[in-house]
Amino acid sequence: MARRRQRAAQVAVSLPTPGDYHVHTRFSDGEGEPAQCVERALALGLPEIGITDHLTPAALGGEGEWSIARERLDEYVGAVRAAAARYPEITVLLGVEADYVPGAEDELAELLGAYPFDYAIGAVHYVDGFSFDDPPNRDDRRWAGGALYERYYEVLGHAASTGLFDILAHIDYIALWGHTVGADVSAAEDQALRAIAAAGAAVEVNTTGALEPAGRMHPAPDLLARACRLGIPLVFGSDAHEVEQVGWEFDSAVALARQAGYRTCLELSSGAQTPLP
Repeated sequence: MARRRQRAAQVAVSLPTPGDYHVHTRFSDGEGEPAQCVERALALGLPEIGITDHLTPAALGGEGEWSIARERLDEYVGAVRAAAARYPEITVLLGVEADYVPGAEDELAELLGAYPFDYAIGAVHYVDGFSFDDPPNRDDRRWAGGALYERYYEVLGHAASTGLFDILAHIDYIALWGHTVGADVSAAEDQALRAIAAAGAAVEVNTTGALEPAGRMHPAPDLLARACRLGIPLVFGSDAHEVEQVGWEFDSAVALARQAGYRTCLELSSGAQTPLP
């Protein structure tokens, strides 16, 4: 475990690994029970874990296999709360990753308000009905040029501006396939970052993005550095879909955050900024 020197007392103080605030279970498109993910976090020495299964609005299919079925939301909440009670030595938060699509704001607000979620992650997986992370769409003609990328960041900015989300997930997820962007989309990226900053939302270092074809965590180092310069808070999320992925490569994620200029990360349970290891 990383350590730093406490100047006042001149003694070494251990800093914990950041919490993992992006974890999926069998309630959506992941594997394993919430309690198993909590046990994994305990084994890694994480101070907090947030279970965040997918919640998808009706416009995107609503109750597909990738989303918590509406009739199972009570069961989901109960399972996460039971895991929290079973393991009081770690903070267990009840979260959700909500898919954002323009026009579904009222539905999402109603769903998020109907359950005692500790926080909500907003994610963009569709651009104007195009499921860009679906493997059959990997070589679609829409990847040519920069229009798809620019529209993605526009939708991401809209998601932040709704105020529905505490965290925006994998903010350059549009890059997952590793395609070469055929245009400069930095202005669109910056506009989205400004919307996130204005909303007071956080961004995440998403570690299992490195398992995608592009082979790197989200976001890219330059984009993360620009988020840092805007004062956007930072959290860490594995985006685990298997129990063994909880806390995956967090040491590398912390190093990435430090290189981008971050020296603290957000502890969601308290809302406090804590030093990076």
